[in-house]
Amino acid sequence: AQANYNRGIIAIQDGRYDDAISNFGAEATFNKALAAALKRDLNTATSSINGSADAETAQGFYLKAIIGARKDNLGDVVSNLKSAFAKDASLKEKAAKDREFVKYFDNQSFTSIVK
Repeated sequence: AQANYNRGIIAIQDGRYDDAISNFGAEATFNKALAAALKRDLNTATSSINGSADAETAQGFYLKAIIGARKDNLGDVVSNLKSAFAKDASLKEKAAKDREFVKYFDNQSFTSIVK
């Protein structure tokens, strides 16, 4: 199981997201959610991150914000970024420049939380 998980991580780096998801198996993990988000399978990404041990971590909330942005859901972006920033304020600087949020760079709700 550990070897397959490691193969999954390599598959993400190689852009083989279906292989990564398959290698991660049935368990919901951050990396499985990441692979699904990169594949644009946003429902799987959401269920994987929400079911993972990282669901309530700064990185977990940040990934949920990215998924929200890919779903074009400003409410999810803002609420998840607020939760991420509460756990790790250094993520504000990252979010302010992150191309995942480019369409929100001029949005008052977004800019007020990243400043």
